[in-house]
Amino acid sequence: MFLFQKIGLYVKLFHRVLFVALIAAFLAGCATHAPYFRLDTSLQNQVVNFSGYQYVPLTRLCDVYGFTCAWDTFAAMGTVRKSSNAIALRAGSERILANGIEKRLDRPVIVSGGIVYVPVSFARDNLASMIGTPRVIPAETIPEVTVPKKFTIKTVVLDTGHGGKDVGALGRAQGAREKDLALILSKKIKQILESNGIRVILTRSDDTFIPLPKRADIANASSADLFVSVHINASRSRLMRGFECYYLSSATDDNARALEAFEDSSLKLSESADAEHSKTLDKTLWDMTLTENRMESGELASYICASVDESLVIKNRGVRTARFYVLKHTNIPSVLVEAGYISNRLEEMKLKDPQVLGRLAEAVARGILRYKERYEKTEGFTDV
Repeated sequence: MFLFQKIGLYVKLFHRVLFVALIAAFLAGCATHAPYFRLDTSLQNQVVNFSGYQYVPLTRLCDVYGFTCAWDTFAAMGTVRKSSNAIALRAGSERILANGIEKRLDRPVIVSGGIVYVPVSFARDNLASMIGTPRVIPAETIPEVTVPKKFTIKTVVLDTGHGGKDVGALGRAQGAREKDLALILSKKIKQILESNGIRVILTRSDDTFIPLPKRADIANASSADLFVSVHINASRSRLMRGFECYYLSSATDDNARALEAFEDSSLKLSESADAEHSKTLDKTLWDMTLTENRMESGELASYICASVDESLVIKNRGVRTARFYVLKHTNIPSVLVEAGYISNRLEEMKLKDPQVLGRLAEAVARGILRYKERYEKTEGFTDV
């Protein structure tokens, strides 16, 4: 009898220990997992289905839960913030940056009918821990984030190469200076673009030295749609001649690498040569932006070169790739024009002729305007 009582006590003790262990495990699980999330009732009728997955309007979600949302319509990128927390996201991508840490959504962000939608799981997995008491706001009082249905090109930054103490390339026959010819050419391009309704920003409009980091800063702060850097080329070979247009990629030949070194040499003249874009924009987001812009930059370079080829004013050497500083550090579609070789005796004479420079300016401007027409017609080359 005593033995059975003793066994009964051990069984009860085991049950208590097991119960405590289960409670501890449950509490530990609660501490290590995201809090339970249920979409606020005021958002239930806002849920839409895309390909069988539930989405909710981003601004509606932010307004109900007290987040702020800033959306860049050109880059198709946005940032959701609350207190010290920030989440960056891009339309068409599953990748996000949550407080600087890259994560992936189970479905991409979508723009439909001018409204930005995020998967419901975005709120559950990323906003739940930051959500306070929901604010019930009538749907009709909430302005939606809109993305233009028709993409437009309204503003172009013309970056006039060199200037001031940075002379650039020098002509061997008549001593023409790159900084002077580039300024004349830029002003002519500006006049043509403005006459066609495009706003133009010059990084320099006179003989002033502008450091390369400053040029990139001007472009990035301008809310412009395109960046075109204007230069005159040079080579050790006096036979080299022709027009070239570069966009960002790895250098593909010795000539491109040598040209990069020359055009970027003015960094040595700048006190802010160590400026880096990563101080203001996370590297992953920068890479995402460059990936989006590279295709458009290549298209722009193609349109410009095709227009120069038609003009017959100068030999066209075509589209090329390199890693110029101003192309690497601008966050909009960007190209760098090398409008002939000043080191070639014949081409130097041509470039000093105002009429030739005028025809070159017309060709470059026409290429930009054709790109604009195609870009707007296809809403960002979506049919390409």
